[in-house]
Amino acid sequence: MLTMIIADDEDMVREGLSLILPWNEYGIEIVGLADNGKDAYELCSVLKPDILCTDIRMPMMDGLEVAQRLQEDKSATRVILISGVQDFEYAKTALSLEAEAYVLKPVKIPELLEVVQKVSTSIQIERSQAQMTERLHRQLRESMPVLRERLLVQLISRDFASEHEAAEKAAYYGIELLPGEVMTVGLLQLDDYKKTFETYNEENKQLLFFALLNVVSELLAAANAGFAFANTLENELVILFKGSSLKGSKPMQLCEEIIACVGQFVKVSVSIGLGSPVTGLLQLSRSYSEADSAIRYTFFSGKGSVVTIDDLGQNLETHEHYRQVYQIENQMLTLLKLGDALGVQALADRMFDQVILPSLKVEQVHNLCTEFVFHLARTVHELDESFDAITGMSLNAVLGHIEETVDSESLRRFILELLGGMSSYFFHKHHSKNQKVAQKIKTYIDQHYMENITIQQLAEIVFLSPTYMCQIYKKENNETIIEYLTKVRVDRAMELMKSPDLKLFEIAEMVGFENATYFTTVFKKLTGILPGKYRETL
Repeated sequence: MLTMIIADDEDMVREGLSLILPWNEYGIEIVGLADNGKDAYELCSVLKPDILCTDIRMPMMDGLEVAQRLQEDKSATRVILISGVQDFEYAKTALSLEAEAYVLKPVKIPELLEVVQKVSTSIQIERSQAQMTERLHRQLRESMPVLRERLLVQLISRDFASEHEAAEKAAYYGIELLPGEVMTVGLLQLDDYKKTFETYNEENKQLLFFALLNVVSELLAAANAGFAFANTLENELVILFKGSSLKGSKPMQLCEEIIACVGQFVKVSVSIGLGSPVTGLLQLSRSYSEADSAIRYTFFSGKGSVVTIDDLGQNLETHEHYRQVYQIENQMLTLLKLGDALGVQALADRMFDQVILPSLKVEQVHNLCTEFVFHLARTVHELDESFDAITGMSLNAVLGHIEETVDSESLRRFILELLGGMSSYFFHKHHSKNQKVAQKIKTYIDQHYMENITIQQLAEIVFLSPTYMCQIYKKENNETIIEYLTKVRVDRAMELMKSPDLKLFEIAEMVGFENATYFTTVFKKLTGILPGKYRETL
């Protein structure tokens, strides 16, 4: 309910206005009456009403002065001015004071009620908007941790065009990363990721990573050494060391302390890869990439270890080979999921011919192939597929075969056969799925060709994006959806032309064309003959 004060030096007017209407029924409560401007102003200062309905000419302080004083106080009270003087200057002054309305005496009750209701509606709308704004601000504050984490992920992914933009966003989200401050990225991963999670449900997985994040964050906070956050990848906790924590061997000592505390309190084994120190926010992505390369090397350094990018630099030639292999693997896994057998085979040949066989020892080749198969199995698992069912072998059997194979060509042939079978599986799966999508589109067009069919409408029916749906359809049918729709409409038009009672413009509307002119143009383009000429041949 809104509150209102009525001020008028005439008792009859003042009392009459307060009693003549059932204000409560209109959502208004009269909280005060004043017979002079001074009292009206003091009442407004104390009671802070939503509306002041005041006469202009009053003793001690007129209504205009009251309105002016309230405006100077930045009061939220809305002022409705009443006067018996039809004076243009008063009206101009009232407008300059942002008064809500100027009502002339004698007051007409319907007019006053209309003005008050208009002001009330305005106040309610303003309050509703203010509440909505406050609710949005509150939701933003509540979402800040998630938004902050997302920004950190973007920083290590180099999603910003300039250092200024990155620093501005970091400051807004309360991330204390000073320009020119030394920073380096550490990457923490579980050593026995698959084994650890074999019996875990999703809730237990999240609890485990929360425990990891909590332990690491407390250690970093105690040392004033930076902070940690979860990356979008499941088995990956990013540590951002900054400032004085980077002096001397401090990062290594912190990482070793983290590994020890995680083992003691969380009861899991983890390893950490460290990139090189950087000074710009846009350089964090490079430090992260180096940390990612370093953490991969723990396959050779063992569980519970800390590997820096400098450690890899001690054997630059071998590290470069591993880096190339990992790049090719990532490309290969992408093509594998798409069922691109030729692309997968070409990359596998390149990996063996140019990187693995010419330069690495037998043990290193075995290790890389073993790690690659682990990546394959993890990729299949992430797609909710069965590695055993796709390959016809268990993961242990595949790994055992790799370990037992001593001839490089035999190992190469085995890996290529494994990849070939998996590529074939995913190709047939996607091809079958795409065929069903294309056929569903055709069936819908066959049944609804006479309607205004849109690409967006078809995309919603098959639950795909419009662009991806169009790509699938064209690949499966060697024609676009619009071409097929046009062909169906023209074919149906040809059938209807056999009926002499139907005019061409009627046929055009019946098969879904907007008008006869467009129908004629399309028909001629598709058949090489005008509709009228075609009809003469029937």
